[in-house]
Amino acid sequence: MGLPAGEAAAAFAEVARLDLTELPELDDLHNPTGAIAEAQELAADVWHADKTYFLVNGSSAGVLAMLLATCNPGELILAPRNAHGSFYHALILSGAAPRYLPVAEQNGLPLNVTPEAVEEAFARHPQAKAFFLTSPGYNGICAEVAKIAAIVRSHGALLLLDEAHGAHLGFSRSLPATSGHLADLRVQSWHKTLAALTPGAVLHQHGVRVDQHRLRAAMQLVQTSSPSYPLLLSLDAVRREMALGGEAVADEMAGKARQLRSAVARLLPVLTEADLAPAGFQLDTTRVTVLTGQAGVCSFAAARRLAQLGIDLELVQAGALLAVVGPGFHVKDVKRVVTALSGLTQQRAERNEALPPLPQADVVLTPREAFYCGSRYTALQDARGKIAAATVASYPPGMPLVAPGERITDDVITYIQEASRAGVCFRGLDGDGRIKICGTER
Repeated sequence: MGLPAGEAAAAFAEVARLDLTELPELDDLHNPTGAIAEAQELAADVWHADKTYFLVNGSSAGVLAMLLATCNPGELILAPRNAHGSFYHALILSGAAPRYLPVAEQNGLPLNVTPEAVEEAFARHPQAKAFFLTSPGYNGICAEVAKIAAIVRSHGALLLLDEAHGAHLGFSRSLPATSGHLADLRVQSWHKTLAALTPGAVLHQHGVRVDQHRLRAAMQLVQTSSPSYPLLLSLDAVRREMALGGEAVADEMAGKARQLRSAVARLLPVLTEADLAPAGFQLDTTRVTVLTGQAGVCSFAAARRLAQLGIDLELVQAGALLAVVGPGFHVKDVKRVVTALSGLTQQRAERNEALPPLPQADVVLTPREAFYCGSRYTALQDARGKIAAATVASYPPGMPLVAPGERITDDVITYIQEASRAGVCFRGLDGDGRIKICGTER
């Protein structure tokens, strides 16, 4: 339910009053020397960075800038397949050539990449320019960043960290610590786990191994020349809040999450850090993954029931639901969640929601080569053996099932078909469920 018309107009007027432009007193995001420069310096101090840059086009812009600033066309970059879709867009823009690592899985749930997998990847590709890591992952599963950073350094490569969902980590002893400062570059979405306006984010630079001038040019390339000042103001407000009381903010989030997890666990199984042993991963407990599949409950039916009560979820996937406890979560909502879920143990899934393992990537062309090739749409069953010309991904979380330049195998087709039957929606297929392939012949 929206605000009454009068309240909505008043709220909009208050925001519009701050919707200014690059006046001399307000500084310039792309060449900051005044208020924005000072705000970014203060943010760098809080997050232990050498430089911090405000992003008005989200962490996606930061990911694009990281690759544009570090990788030349044709240079190799290593990454696990749990990377966000923006990473694959960055491959198209930069021309970097990806080599993929396996992501550890447990009962069909992607966990994260292990240090052993990173070491093996560098053994196969010692010339790799950089390693791109996502931690925490969408379900809050944190990789062993410190160990991985040491491996990357030992091979003379750069560590690029997508920490979009982890801006709050490191402020509370009840949550995992962060080793993000060991990356050369890292992005954080302050609108996801903190209180910034959407899509407010930041890019942190650590050390001097990345050319600062090229990095700034890359950010200017992928961001608007007319940044939102209300958004910039919200980033600075978040910075101030975390500088003065970040521990209290994160402790409160962790405490609310404990209450929600405890209440839900009485009804349905919830992912815990014990479930991740002995892999060495840690779990951000503010991300509550409800393992509906283990209880034989349909995740999509559960999501509909919650939506009817005004409770929105971060992610609905086959066999699991994901709820996120952020600064705006109200403890009173715990009772509403429990009420919504209480009858679900009697509602068994109509079909088995378990999906086959994610297919292995069969890379034929770089994403950039596939993007610029001639292409057409074809029926899924006719795409076997063809080369994908576009990303196909369920969103959220946006992790590609198949990326541009990869062969469409039997496993890819089977996964799309089974996931679609289970209720998963994909981006990258047209309205008739056809897939885009390289080549214009019919």
